[in-house]
Amino acid sequence: MAKTSKSEVQLLHKRKFYARSLVIFTVLMLLAFNLSSWLFFNQLDDYLERELEKRLNSIAVLTASKIESDFLEDLTSGEGGRVSILLLKSELTDLIYYHELQSAFIIDPNNVILIDGQNKFPEGQILTYLDQDSSAIEQAWSGTTTSSPIHFLEGNKFKTIFVPLKNDFYEVSALLVLEASADFFELLERFKQGLIVGGVVSLGLIFIFTFFISWMITLLIRTHDSMQQSAKLAAMGRMAASMAHEIRNPLGIIKGTSDVLKEKYAAESESEELFDYISAEVQRLNLLINNFLSFSREPKLNLKSSNLLQVIEKAVAAIEREDHEKKITIKIISTAALEPFNFDENAIQQVLFNLLINAQQAFESKGEIIIQIGRKTVKGKKYGRVSIADNGPGIDGDISQIFEPFYSTKSKGSGLGLAICKQIIEKHGGWIDAESAPQKGTTFNFYLLIK
Repeated sequence: MAKTSKSEVQLLHKRKFYARSLVIFTVLMLLAFNLSSWLFFNQLDDYLERELEKRLNSIAVLTASKIESDFLEDLTSGEGGRVSILLLKSELTDLIYYHELQSAFIIDPNNVILIDGQNKFPEGQILTYLDQDSSAIEQAWSGTTTSSPIHFLEGNKFKTIFVPLKNDFYEVSALLVLEASADFFELLERFKQGLIVGGVVSLGLIFIFTFFISWMITLLIRTHDSMQQSAKLAAMGRMAASMAHEIRNPLGIIKGTSDVLKEKYAAESESEELFDYISAEVQRLNLLINNFLSFSREPKLNLKSSNLLQVIEKAVAAIEREDHEKKITIKIISTAALEPFNFDENAIQQVLFNLLINAQQAFESKGEIIIQIGRKTVKGKKYGRVSIADNGPGIDGDISQIFEPFYSTKSKGSGLGLAICKQIIEKHGGWIDAESAPQKGTTFNFYLLIK
């Protein structure tokens, strides 16, 4: 993959920064909205409860004042007959109806019903559920109007207020109890639950959105690098096509002239050595041009069923036929039999030549190269694995960049050999990697998809 310039790297970092800032801003806005909504509904709970308490208190005080002046003496003394009791019950019934109360009744110090305006409780019944408001009732018997927190009983929410009924001596003779429905608080509770569910769903959507944005950024970067690589290869291809003809013709003339002069001065050993040097340099320049052309053009594969072991043996035989001053041995080890499968034999031979030549050049005098053949399964797909290991000095450079075009750890060469290998292997649907350590050699592994 081509290296990006400093300005392009800065642009990519800006894109990531903007995308991350957008995600963070969205998350913060969502959290702020949910938190503010939660606080609002909590405050609304408190506000509505206070307003309900004020309303009950005003109703209770007026009602208590009327009861104390018109009915309390008859109620507590037992005199006045049933007429006063019926009138008082009627008053409580009207109170429930006109003020939309849940219940209104009068109790004695033992929580025994004296009069119930709704006939929900019979006279003389002890209301045991009032025990939960014992502190509020105790305070009411001391002469202070009090209220209880909102209670939940038998599927209903209600708020209760206790008002002392005082006789002429300002002694508390009974308690007026008013209960108002608070079921509308259930609706607020559902809103709160909705906020929790909505917050969880929103966070889930944010995570999905974040993943999508990250994926889009990665895709943009890959597309950008791919377009840059394609543009560079296209430029290289055009330049290579125009330069190949201009360079090869003079090289052909130089080599032909060198051969003629070599024949003419064959008797002079020193001159013959110079002519060999010229021929070798011309061959090296031709190789550089061929590598440049190979890398700049999209490789077209000629896939056919071939035996990988036989192709490796041919490549090794060709390498061994060349004269080398270095004493190098090459061993082939097959750890798993590979049946013939489709690949481009010539292209794979080119990969093998490049890797073997690199291994040979790493040695100073002698060494050993071991080629291992095996198989590997990744995500259900089968691959043929070829490992080329040498016991040389290792790679002196950044191993993560050795497959980059024009990157080389050697003083000679175009830096395209390994880039061409990578291009060919990836065209076959596989991949190539390398392992190296100082004074422990280098191992190249490439994998070919077995269809």
